Amino acid sequence: MGIMAIQSIIDGLLIGGVYATIAVGLSLAFGVMRIVNWAQGELLMISMYISYFVFNWLGIDPYLIMFFTAIVMFFVGFFLQKTVISNMLARETAVEPITVLLFTAGLGIVLSNGVLAFIGPKYLSAVTPYTAKSMKVLGMYISIPKAISFVIALACTLGLNFFLKKSEVGRAIRATSQNRHVASLMGVNMKQIYNIAFGIAIAMVGLSGALLLPYSTLNPDIGTVYSFKCFVIVILGGMGSTMGALLGGLLVGVIERLGTLFFSDSVAQTAVFVVFMLVLLFRPYGLLGKKISM
Repeated sequence: MGIMAIQSIIDGLLIGGVYATIAVGLSLAFGVMRIVNWAQGELLMISMYISYFVFNWLGIDPYLIMFFTAIVMFFVGFFLQKTVISNMLARETAVEPITVLLFTAGLGIVLSNGVLAFIGPKYLSAVTPYTAKSMKVLGMYISIPKAISFVIALACTLGLNFFLKKSEVGRAIRATSQNRHVASLMGVNMKQIYNIAFGIAIAMVGLSGALLLPYSTLNPDIGTVYSFKCFVIVILGGMGSTMGALLGGLLVGVIERLGTLFFSDSVAQTAVFVVFMLVLLFRPYGLLGKKISM
């Protein structure tokens, strides 16, 4: 049982790294624009379908497809922010615009039902060169695609954190997230920063879709599952915190796997939400989050 528990923890950490990459975009969008993107999971679902069809039609390695999906989804996010969301933000007087929340919720429904109508409800899975492959390390079997996806997800999350701290654009994004008014007085082009930030947020989702392809099935409803996980992860780690999203993703992954090992999947999901509520109760800004200035 000890070996199985350790193996479950490792498996939870591996999938948790990818969870973090999905959630970090949601955290970034809220941190900069106070946008709650309810379509995060559905946009992930779209990126998974893009990765699936590109792989099946062209036979490109799924870990190369991630560059394509990340670029495509960046422009999707940039376009949505520039043409739709920015107009909604301009009309809103509230700090956290309710119209954007409703728009993204509607967008998620449109995307999931659109895929259901045009592709159908069937479950799809890609048989890649990495699918079902594992390696034995110290008597434990570790999924090769999960390990590769974890390393890439971790590198991308840490890379985004480095970009936000060291680059000029990244510093402008961080300044905007900390205090919009001061950032505007310092000459930051708020609209352009919003466009770039939301583009990056959705690009991380596009990247995650390709990372999930070698070991995950996809269907039109899969976005809902990931949407809830994303919100839990972001709240656990702290809204607007890149490293908080990473910590939250790893924590959720481990809780899920250990809960499933010792009890059942339903108990595991319940445990995740119990931890979520406890964090909200005792640390309302998350484990690594801070109160955001408006």
